Amino acid sequence: MAFNGLLELLSLERRGVGEATFRTKVGSTFFVQVVQLFSNVATTAVIARWLGPEGKGTLALALLVPGMLSMMLSAGIGVANVYFAGSRKLNVPTLTEASVKVALFSTLASIFIVTILIPTGGLTELVPGVRLWLILIAMIGLPTGLLNGSLSAILQGLQRIVTVNMIYLSQSLLILTLTILFVVVFGMGLPGALLSYLGSGGLTLVLLIRVLRREGGIFRPRWDLSGMRPILSFGLKGHIGNILQFFNYRLDTFFLNYFLGAGGVGIYSVSVGLAELLWNFPNAVGFVIFPKAAATKPEAMKVFASRVFLITLCVTTFGAIGLVVVGKPLIRLVYSLAFIDAYTPMLVLLPGVILLGGAKVLTNELAGWGYPHYNSINAGGAFIVTVILNFTLIPRYGILGAALASSISYAAIFFMAVGFYLMVTRSVRALSFISWLRS
Repeated sequence: MAFNGLLELLSLERRGVGEATFRTKVGSTFFVQVVQLFSNVATTAVIARWLGPEGKGTLALALLVPGMLSMMLSAGIGVANVYFAGSRKLNVPTLTEASVKVALFSTLASIFIVTILIPTGGLTELVPGVRLWLILIAMIGLPTGLLNGSLSAILQGLQRIVTVNMIYLSQSLLILTLTILFVVVFGMGLPGALLSYLGSGGLTLVLLIRVLRREGGIFRPRWDLSGMRPILSFGLKGHIGNILQFFNYRLDTFFLNYFLGAGGVGIYSVSVGLAELLWNFPNAVGFVIFPKAAATKPEAMKVFASRVFLITLCVTTFGAIGLVVVGKPLIRLVYSLAFIDAYTPMLVLLPGVILLGGAKVLTNELAGWGYPHYNSINAGGAFIVTVILNFTLIPRYGILGAALASSISYAAIFFMAVGFYLMVTRSVRALSFISWLRS
């Protein structure tokens, strides 16, 4: 009954009841992300206190393997779905059918890759210290993760923002509930934490399928690949950038695990998790502005986007100041004194996180206009910076080196995004913050 009631609530948006403005959509997205934040913090606190730094780091590394394969083999289907659904160039049945095909292909390819890596020892070398059976359990969630991402992107493109937010919120609350059940109540340890993520992903997929069926979605793929061509053509333009961006965000985790082990990863994951709290507002803006840009002529977006860009930078900066003040007591309260060393790396991350928050507005707008390849070039340049700095700084400075490398890489993404935005728009309005700072 509750499940059907939620579906009925979500269907109000589809029927056009109370169509929301951009501000309302961003506000609702930000509100949901704040609620998700508390839910996610509660989840990580439970994991940190019951499993400790090493257990938390091991969980992050185990989930990193299917996350990495999903990112590499998704063919950019999520970006393509937002663009084609937003521009109305392809309909929902075509996009859902393509999403299922890509998920099937990616799952088979992942099984093939893992089958090769296991006997050669490549899988354990990729994440040393993580038991093989934990990685294999985590791999079960790969197909549902792929489908959840691509199907929610269709709703995002349709600007069904409230619907997507409710689904994301339901998923985070499910993870918390199942984590408490499996880890605390049943005492299942690491396997229980992994099962929590798998179970929430499966239930989220059921909800997405039921919602999209009301939009005419098709989930039995035909082996006609003609409809795949425009989707893959667009998606692959930004796919390389998505892969490189994934490594920009998480390459330091591999290096830290190699040099410091899972305990170092566990400490650093808290630093990253706290610093990335500042991305809640930029992510909300980018989430809404991508489909809006796809459905709106570029000329109408320029002045509007410049204001959004400025506001995003200001909000993120004020959030960083607050995090400097409350960060240390927050770590003690939520994660325990064992994680107090995460505070200083968090401070080092903050400047880059602020700048990347502004870049998220510009990169999402460029993608919505049909220029995802510029974001790929941007991510490629930042990836080079990330690799060089990780090799240089992590062996010498450890967790602080990883934080500094990431912060500099994020700043590089910001300045390249500004450059590409100016090249496309031939407008300096998006850079009006320079005059504002000088005044």
